[in-house]
Amino acid sequence: MNAPFELVTVHSAQRLPIRVVPMGGRGRGIVADADIPAGALVERSPVLVIPPGDRAAVDPTIIFTYVFMWEKGTSEEDLYRHEGRSAIALGYTSLLNHSYSPNCDFVRHIDELVIDLVARRDIAAGEELTIDYQMTLWFTPE
Repeated sequence: MNAPFELVTVHSAQRLPIRVVPMGGRGRGIVADADIPAGALVERSPVLVIPPGDRAAVDPTIIFTYVFMWEKGTSEEDLYRHEGRSAIALGYTSLLNHSYSPNCDFVRHIDELVIDLVARRDIAAGEELTIDYQMTLWFTPE
């Protein structure tokens, strides 16, 4: 049977040395265990796609706060329409905290079913990795 999507091999080595740490009142976060240069692929994560028919059950749960919009031509703000597919990254990418001045970008590869986390600038060892959620926030950022 042919797969309905393009298969991409994701190697466990496609993650730089990062770790999950408690961030006080902000829950968990991801920090660099080594210096990361600007432009580096920090992590390539396979995603688990949530089909449109399952969004009504999933969106009211905590899972909604960890997903990415997974349709071409959409933005993260489109999650609030509760239509189309969303996806959760199976690596550390779904655990990154928000910043309006993030040090990482995420790149959705819709057909390949992966999401890349890329350093926007040099990141020092011990520094928290952040992304801009690119949507109206449901919380007040610190």
